[in-house]
Amino acid sequence: MPASVVGREAELTALNEFLARLPGGSAALVLEGEAGMGKTTLWRAAVEHARTLGVTALQAQPVESETTLSYAGIGDLLDPVLDVALEPLPAVQRRALSSALMLDDEDGRPLDPRALRVALMNALRALAEERPVLVAIDDSQWLDFASSAGLAYGFRRFRVEPIGLLLSRRSGLESVLLDELLRSPAGERFTRVHVGSLDVHALGGVLHEQLGMSLPRPLLAEVHAAAGGNPFYALEIVRMLQRSGASIEAGQPMPLPESLHDLVHGRVLALPSESRDFLLAAAAHAHPTIEITEAASGVARSDGLEPALSAKVVELDRTRIRFTHPLLAAGVYEAASPLRRVEVHRRLAELLEDPEARAWQLAASVGEPDDAVAAVLEEAAAHARARGAPRPAALLLERAGELTAADRIDDANRRAIDAAFLHFEAGDSRRAESQLRDLVAPMNRGPERARALVVLARIRLYEAPREARELFLQVVAEAGEDRQTLAFAHEGVAACSVWVFERFEEVLRHAEIALSLAAELGDDSLAADVLMVYLAAETLLGRPSAAATAEQALSLQGSATELRVLDQPLVALAEHWIWVDLHTRARDALGELLRRAHETGDENGRPYLLYLLGEVERAQGDLSAALERALDAQQTAEQSAQPLFLGLGLGLESVVQAQLGRIGETTTAVRRALEISPDSAGGRFAPAALGHVELSLGAPGDAVAHLEPLVAFVRQEGVAEPSAARFVIDQVEALIAVGRGDDAFELLAWYETNARRLGRISALANCLRCRGMLAAYAGELDVALVAYGEALEWHAKVELPLDRGRTLLALGATQRRAKRRREARATLEEALGVFERIGAALWAERARAELKRISGRAATPGALTPAEERVAALVAEGKTNREVAAALFLSGRTVEGHLGRIFAKLGVRHRGEIAAALAARQIQGIAASNTGDSPVSAETVSP
Repeated sequence: MPASVVGREAELTALNEFLARLPGGSAALVLEGEAGMGKTTLWRAAVEHARTLGVTALQAQPVESETTLSYAGIGDLLDPVLDVALEPLPAVQRRALSSALMLDDEDGRPLDPRALRVALMNALRALAEERPVLVAIDDSQWLDFASSAGLAYGFRRFRVEPIGLLLSRRSGLESVLLDELLRSPAGERFTRVHVGSLDVHALGGVLHEQLGMSLPRPLLAEVHAAAGGNPFYALEIVRMLQRSGASIEAGQPMPLPESLHDLVHGRVLALPSESRDFLLAAAAHAHPTIEITEAASGVARSDGLEPALSAKVVELDRTRIRFTHPLLAAGVYEAASPLRRVEVHRRLAELLEDPEARAWQLAASVGEPDDAVAAVLEEAAAHARARGAPRPAALLLERAGELTAADRIDDANRRAIDAAFLHFEAGDSRRAESQLRDLVAPMNRGPERARALVVLARIRLYEAPREARELFLQVVAEAGEDRQTLAFAHEGVAACSVWVFERFEEVLRHAEIALSLAAELGDDSLAADVLMVYLAAETLLGRPSAAATAEQALSLQGSATELRVLDQPLVALAEHWIWVDLHTRARDALGELLRRAHETGDENGRPYLLYLLGEVERAQGDLSAALERALDAQQTAEQSAQPLFLGLGLGLESVVQAQLGRIGETTTAVRRALEISPDSAGGRFAPAALGHVELSLGAPGDAVAHLEPLVAFVRQEGVAEPSAARFVIDQVEALIAVGRGDDAFELLAWYETNARRLGRISALANCLRCRGMLAAYAGELDVALVAYGEALEWHAKVELPLDRGRTLLALGATQRRAKRRREARATLEEALGVFERIGAALWAERARAELKRISGRAATPGALTPAEERVAALVAEGKTNREVAAALFLSGRTVEGHLGRIFAKLGVRHRGEIAAALAARQIQGIAASNTGDSPVSAETVSP
């Protein structure tokens, strides 16, 4: 680090360590402190040192006036490397980034912020493939919201990439980027360095370095006391002393300013009046250039800029003017007369072409309501929103509302409602909710209030769905003839009920009304949304019409591909296909949806898609992949502030952990699901995982206690879809085990009736297993064996390994009781192989316990898991780890873990040997089948 940075040994050490970690993976550091403490000096030193280390340093130094301009920070960062950053991007992402940075002519299409964020993330990754990258942002509290959101998106996901983030932040001020990352898992990679006051000795060194003078010790002590150890304040005090002509050695009373405000004004007022006029135009504009500033101020560069450069009030970055400290820009602005400020803003409004920048200049040029300016602000808000910057759009609309004439209350309210919804879209739900509640409070019942309430209800849906439902019902009562608001409200009521998994008959009634209104309005997007809710309710209620509704939804998919992923009917169809045993079809659909989400950067849709894909993988026996989906769903739900989806992810995790036999992890996941989202389906049914654990542990009484309330709930709500309540089978088995045969028989009859009526193959197979258990419980072993045989025939039609393994376990135990030990051993060996292959540890232990009751050798461990088989097959085709990860939607780390286990199981050392090893195993399997034995049973010794 530069030796000129004095008195900051601890901070420099932290920066050195941070840069040293960078080649090994993503790292982040923030310099925090009060204004003037030297954060920028340290920041610049780190950037310079990074470049000497061969790091690509991208830097931005935003100012306060830039916070409302979309993507200003990203433009500064990428400007030196723009061609290199854009070149490797896919066309969709390159177009999004180019549009955000205004490199291309606008084609009228709104910018997708998710695509832009993915583009930025991938651009940084591409740069980091050549050498480490440092993203350095000074005064991050002024970074515009759109840039903050884009950078936060990428840094939450960087792990092994050599991409570092260096920020400075003024204490007491909000940095959207920093605060967002600190709340996420990425916060664990942050080093926080407090930049505090300097001691007397260090402050003397700064004054000497900057001003070339050494103060006498007593005077230095006075300066130190007056500045509070703040080097910027100290420098300004001494400069003021120099300007005032006071003798610093004379020991005269120091002409200290009363506040920093006065300090800055003193420095500004020392400039010639022409220079102050020139700088006012620069301070009033977020991106002041020499040309624009000359035109707006009417002052020539020689008269306005040169004195400011000499006084180090500003500096030049090519043709752009930068204040050496934001406080100086504020001081220049405040020192000017109000009339002069208005003149400059009006002139800038005439000169600037960017609609957002021009709108802010117009807004600053008026001090009372002005409908024409308010209209311009509203148009600029639409521009900002189309560019994927909801927060600037919200701020523009707020200002438009303030400038709306008092006799146009409808326009003011509309703008306020739209502004609140944009704050919600931008992630500031608390601000949005507060504004809406303040707006609604004085309103009378009626359509106007209904329009505000429907937005408030949408916000509350993600926090308190029951409360949101009541708000939507209020909207229904107040919307009057406002058909669009009515349609939104009825769809909202239906959606709330589906998310809390209740009142499905009401869901259908409200959805039918919403569908009718959507048809009247000709709103296909709304119709698609409503149809998704309608299909879910029909399926859960076991309505025969669900199949026709699914076909109707599928017919709308072609016209919905341009919508965000969660608005596409294919999402609801994927869930429907999971319920009706079409798992492969669901998996293919979800893979396609995830690819679309990846291409467009749609992070809002990913949590739910990952959850559904995890459900498919869990059912198909790939429990390790299902667990990874559950954890990824939770992480993305937390990042996108969607607690309902977080609850679903936790619910999936609890079931997977239970099937893996991990008792502690199951309990933790269930507890979190109940705490975070108790009203969602994920939270409500999480205790089913505890019932499964207790059943697999051989504690059926405890299983009954966990499952009984859940069974009662789904029967009360009229849920007839067997696949939506698979825990019923666990309850039937637990009731049999505790001797409540009559209760088990009644529950099974209800469940099996629905399964047969709807033709659910997997449910029928499980019902037959339960029939066999009831027969065995009654001592009718021959009847039980027949039932198990029929169950296995049904299992062969839909491969759900855990269910099949449980039937094999029950069959083997009954064969042992019937003294058919040779058959029992073969059956139990097969069951154990299934459980070991999918990782169901507790069920595998039960199979081993049954085998121990039969004389002979113990069982032989199983082979590759389904996940390992897929990875091995792709590697055998010659695919790289990255290609395998992309094909299977896995992380690179997970693929590496699978490969390590594959090498061990196949007895190979190199990936090039996998194909031959797989071929040899296939030949071994064919030979074993020709002799009538499996590879496992051929090695066993029969009793």
